[in-house]
Amino acid sequence: MKIVLDINVWISGFLWSGVPSQILRLAQNQQITVLISETLLQELEEALGRAKFQMRIQQRGKPVDVLMSVAKQLSNLCDVTPVEVPELRDPDDAIVLATALAANAEAIVTGDRDLLVLNEFSGIPILTPQHFLSRYFPSA
Repeated sequence: MKIVLDINVWISGFLWSGVPSQILRLAQNQQITVLISETLLQELEEALGRAKFQMRIQQRGKPVDVLMSVAKQLSNLCDVTPVEVPELRDPDDAIVLATALAANAEAIVTGDRDLLVLNEFSGIPILTPQHFLSRYFPSA
């Protein structure tokens, strides 16, 4: 199953235990294929570098470069073509949708309400991490 993870899912999965980390384990166990664009990788690296995450990163004992290496190992890079989504409340979220479209993803997993209110994009369901797990991996 091919999916796109929003940056907030990557960060939660890396820095806390819980549902997002379970999704990363599915990728590690090759039960899902995570697709990512270069733009999302850059956004992830920027986000992980924010001051508000530094204490948690230190507590986890994995610096940003190690987390980025893990993200690259757990995902497949795909090229994207920009998309116009007039109903999108935050235009910066269009890259998530563009990545999913380019990757022919079967789901977008996010905690971002601006994306979740869409429910789906071009037939691709937009799900919270919990909803994704309960729908596709109920025994996880």
